[in-house]
Amino acid sequence: MDGIVGVMMFFLDQKRLQEGIKELNLSASDKQLQMLDKYSELLFKWNKTYNLTAITDKDDVLTHHILDSLSVVNVFKNYLAPNGSMLDVGSGGGLPAIPIAIMLPNCKVSMVETVGKKAAFLRQVTLNLKLTNVQVFHERVENLNHPPFDVISSRAFSSLKNFIDLSKHLLKEDGYWLALKGQKPEAELKEIKNVVSIIVQEVKVPFLNENRNIVIVKNE
Repeated sequence: MDGIVGVMMFFLDQKRLQEGIKELNLSASDKQLQMLDKYSELLFKWNKTYNLTAITDKDDVLTHHILDSLSVVNVFKNYLAPNGSMLDVGSGGGLPAIPIAIMLPNCKVSMVETVGKKAAFLRQVTLNLKLTNVQVFHERVENLNHPPFDVISSRAFSSLKNFIDLSKHLLKEDGYWLALKGQKPEAELKEIKNVVSIIVQEVKVPFLNENRNIVIVKNE
């Protein structure tokens, strides 16, 4: 990092953050590292009042939130054109949407969140980090009226079937749903009908010994 960044005070352990990014075969500029750090700090501070996440330890913010989100960036890149659009459903504190927006600045990242205080946090983050590629909707996904997206994502939003049923009107033909899960959701997978294909890809998160999978469903 350059001299200016080197003397800054950081919220996250920068050595572990950069090691994790390298392990994930990603690269981040000084600006992106600063943005990831600032976002983590905002998430940690707002969580004390707004209950955005169950994570209350700084080290866990790095592993369970930031690196967990970054671990799927290369998967998303496979299904998003450089200027593609994605919608994250039930975004909560902005995971994985905010880290993805930081790492893929040319992609248009939208988030829909029904809880007012969480939507307010997402808007504050967007303003604070000057994320010009992000928009936030305070709305139920089934009521959202918007041109269709290339990719629709979720992280711990609901069952796969419910996620697909509620958002189908917002996905382009030949678009993809990307659902972040812990254990491989065998029972949920059996409920999915009338789609072209389903792929379950295991994801490894640096410094985190927990099961992570991403379910990739292609639209009809």
